[in-house]
Amino acid sequence: MKDFKKTFVWMLVFVALIVLTIYVMASQSKSFSFDNLLETIGGMNPATIILAFLGMLGFIFFEGYALVIILRVFGYKRQVRKSWLYAAPDVYFSAITPSATGGQPASAFFMHNDKIPAAVSTIALILNLTFYTASIIVVGIICWLINPTILGNFKPGSILLITVGFFVQLGLCILFILLMYKEQIIKKITAFIIKVLTKLHVVKRAEKYFKKLDKMEVQYRQCASLILQNKKELSKAFLCNILQRVSQILVSVFVFIGVTGGFKDALNSFATQGYVAIGSNAVPIPGAVGAADWLYIDGFENLLGKNVEHKLVSMELVSRGISFYVCVLACGIFTFTAYILHNIRKKKKEG
Repeated sequence: MKDFKKTFVWMLVFVALIVLTIYVMASQSKSFSFDNLLETIGGMNPATIILAFLGMLGFIFFEGYALVIILRVFGYKRQVRKSWLYAAPDVYFSAITPSATGGQPASAFFMHNDKIPAAVSTIALILNLTFYTASIIVVGIICWLINPTILGNFKPGSILLITVGFFVQLGLCILFILLMYKEQIIKKITAFIIKVLTKLHVVKRAEKYFKKLDKMEVQYRQCASLILQNKKELSKAFLCNILQRVSQILVSVFVFIGVTGGFKDALNSFATQGYVAIGSNAVPIPGAVGAADWLYIDGFENLLGKNVEHKLVSMELVSRGISFYVCVLACGIFTFTAYILHNIRKKKKEG
């Protein structure tokens, strides 16, 4: 009950942030109106809208399929359709909780219901998180290769946020690798920090943290062993994580093509949205609401021609609406429907 109340509170905060963000963007743009938004949507080629929605679905599917591949390596063969069941809860709860803290426990819950042992689901999720983090480094490199100068389209504040986002992800990636292959180094550093914090009376019951540290060491050692023994299969899971990132970016690309009516700057729009995704990862706000919108407006402003620059806010709302708001709503509906159906089946079995 306590967890439900906490989730409900964060959901309200999430909705409030969305409403506030849309209001601020709409009020600060002199050229924006809801008529303009409808006109922008109506003027888009239907094919680009369909492709944008397919990109959104790809974002959900590829995360789940990566988990299905990892679980198969463990010997738990699950159907491809299970991808949606594992990914949707993660996408939904990651969006409404700070720093995406609620996503993995929600995904683990549905894995447990699917008869996946807790230890297996934990390792699978840690491994997938490692791949997910590494994939944004790959995306950053792709963006730079597409156009090394496109970052200059952003204002200094945005560039700082993107730089921080990239190095935070790089730091996390290095940390995961050290935890898996050089776990003793991290263990000694963490143990030293715990001892210092205990002496400073910041941390109480240090033995509890040392037990968690030992457990974490075992989990990451298992991940390392798993990768070394199954490089070929797990490389597919890593590829799925890259495709997941690319799918989300393509939503903005197809919306951009739909609004501008051409492919002239399609690659530049990909690179721009890639940087937006990297920068928004540095913000520990549920769904990076506000930050992602601001980065989008800043980055795409220079890409739009004079004939369509007045549609910038409308384009952002359509792009963000499909890639995030609709995506989170769909995942939320799917998650709670799956939860209700599970409880109904459980009661029937018990009855």
